[in-house]
Parts: sequence; structure tokens; C-alpha cells
Amino acid sequence: MKTKVFLVAIATTALVLTSCSRVEPNYEGVLMSNYGREGKSDFQVVTGKQWTMWPGTELYQVPMFETSGDPSAVTISAKDAGVFSVDPSYQYQPIRGKGVDIVFNYKHLGINKPEVMMDNVENAILNKLVTNAYREEARNYTTDSLMNNLNSFEKQVELRLKAEFQNKYFQLNNLTSGLKPPVSMAEAIEQRNNAIQQAEQVKNELQVSRMNLEKAKIDAEANRVRAEGLDSKILQEKWIEAIRNTENKVIITDGKTPVILQ
Repeated sequence: MKTKVFLVAIATTALVLTSCSRVEPNYEGVLMSNYGREGKSDFQVVTGKQWTMWPGTELYQVPMFETSGDPSAVTISAKDAGVFSVDPSYQYQPIRGKGVDIVFNYKHLGINKPEVMMDNVENAILNKLVTNAYREEARNYTTDSLMNNLNSFEKQVELRLKAEFQNKYFQLNNLTSGLKPPVSMAEAIEQRNNAIQQAEQVKNELQVSRMNLEKAKIDAEANRVRAEGLDSKILQEKWIEAIRNTENKVIITDGKTPVILQ
């Protein structure tokens, strides 16, 4: 008899322990009761240990930390049929206080396990929002305007997604498009940039040639002036040098022109 009582006590203790769940730090606990038959009123935010023994009771835990989403790359088309590729990525997190809404609205996605909850929501809801936003916003641009206004395009997509994420009870923290133009356009842009660089190089070379020509003209004029204006001075310098190198000389002068006697 004592053995049976002991075994029952152990079984009861094990049942109690296994029927209690604890809300993890930085998670928002949502306790569902009555199988959720009465709708959102059967869900409530809870903290700490929770008794989940009763039928129809289940504890969900919504992670409140930032998570990364990585949709598959897709193609988008401008309104004039120009085709681009987009490989977006984003960072987001659930809005604190919206745990009940998240569990109630996405319970059908199999979110009873915290480690797969966000993956399921991303694949079913958020990734589609992101790719659809890029596709639909691209239709407001022509191919050229999209390339020339890439920053405003990405900003418009981000503003749209922030509002849509909030409507789904999530906060969008960061968004990267990974947008790439079609190969033909990338090649055309590269050729245009090369042509601009070559034109600048020719322009610089022409300016240097003009400067060299002007310098040559100035040097030629300087040489001409030097040849005409300095001949007498050069002769005078040579005359003075000859006097300096002559011995036993007497200089007789009338005050104007010196005369040398040896």
C-alpha cells in the first residue's frame, strides 16, 4: 500500500512539474484557455510559471528580440517593362504588447514552438509583404527614372513596409533591397561612364596642349626680345672682361669714353 501511495505521489509530482511552463526572458507569454473558443478573450499576456495541465490550455511565447528575414530573390518590372532583380533582406521584431494579436492571428501557422514561430510568420506573411511592395512600387517608375531615383524608390518601399509591418503587429527596423539592373542596362551604364571618362581625358589633354603652345609662343617672344635688346650689353660685358684681363694698362678718359694705353 505504501509503495502504491509513493508511486502515485511521484506520478503526481511529475505531472505537476511537466504541466508547468515558464515564460522565458525577453519573450512575451500568451496563455490560451478553453481551446480559444471565445476568440481573443481566451488569450491573455502572462509572465513567470504557468499551469498548463487543464485541457484546452496552452502557453505561447513570442520572442521580443530583433530577427532577420531573407526572402528569395525576385524580379520586378518598371512601367515601361524594364526588368530588375531584387534580393531583399530586413530586420524586424514583434511589437511589445501585441503578443495576443500575434498568437491569435497566426496560431494556424503552427507557432506553438518559439524557435520556429518567426520563421513560419516570415514565410507565410512578412516575406510576401516585402516582395509585393517592391513589385508594386516599381510600377510607378520608368526604367531610367528608377535608376536615377533609386534612393527615393527604396525609401518609398521602406515607408510602405513600415506601415504594413505595423498592421501585422511587427516593427520593421531595417531594409536592404539588393536591387540590380538588367545586364544590358549595366553594360550600357558602364559604356556611358567609360565614354565620359574618355571625353574628360581628351579635354584635359587638349587643355595641356593649348597651354604648351602658349608657353612656346611666350618663350619664342622672350628669346626674340633678348636677342634684340641685349646684344650691346653682351658686348660691353666682354669689353669689361678684356680690360680686367689686360696688364700694364692706363685708362685715359674725357669723362665719357675710356681709352686704354699700354
